[in-house]
Amino acid sequence: MKKFIITVALCFAAIGMNAQDYNWAVGVRGGGMASGLTVKKVLGGSNALEFNINYWYSNGGVIAGMYEWNTPVIAEGFNLYYGIGAHLGSGLKKHSDTDTATFKLGADAVVGLEYKIPAAPIAISLDYRPFLNVIDSFDLGLYDVGLGLKFCF
Repeated sequence: MKKFIITVALCFAAIGMNAQDYNWAVGVRGGGMASGLTVKKVLGGSNALEFNINYWYSNGGVIAGMYEWNTPVIAEGFNLYYGIGAHLGSGLKKHSDTDTATFKLGADAVVGLEYKIPAAPIAISLDYRPFLNVIDSFDLGLYDVGLGLKFCF
């Protein structure tokens, strides 16, 4: 019975833990394929929604949305985050004599580490974001590592 009570108490303590100490964050991300603006909304507990408006490849733009899970790691202020989502965008395909408009649709994933500076409303992140395009061309992007800087409130 004593073990059961301790287990239940630990479960309630874990549910009450908040992986992030802010509600909103707005900033920029520079990466190998996707660089642009980012907005993150913490949903409570350890979940968040993150939206990006990216300049993608050499010619085009993409809007991406991700559902993320966050887990405190290492020390205070550090969070491991991972998630899945989708992107939608457009661009131009260059041909020898003309440019053709394209439409992109696909799936995204993310895994990264974020550090929220305790004494300042600033978060710094490093993440890896593979993606899969399913419309326009079927291609897999495996080389997008990026650094982010966000203002938190």
